[in-house]
Amino acid sequence: MANCTEVYVYEIAPGKLAEFLKIKDRLIRETQDLPGLIASATFQSADDDHLFIDRMTWKSDEYARDGLKAFGTIPIAQKFLSLMTGPPKIGGHFTLVAGG
Repeated sequence: MANCTEVYVYEIAPGKLAEFLKIKDRLIRETQDLPGLIASATFQSADDDHLFIDRMTWKSDEYARDGLKAFGTIPIAQKFLSLMTGPPKIGGHFTLVAGG
């Protein structure tokens, strides 16, 4: 079974950046024990302070899909989503095909 990488590109609403950064640390702590989660990281654009990428590595696509369902049950998740300008610009599950 190949690892699965879950990627989301999203924008945080103007005036919500400080609140987002505070909530994001808590969200990472609350999700770190999800079954099958190997690693989770958030990246901020060097060109746009409000543009972010979340990358999670899971043991399998099945774990990634179960993790996405579990995300909705995490208390801080709805607050996190409310800080976005809308749905993620890009999102989904990916498997490595080249490189490392």
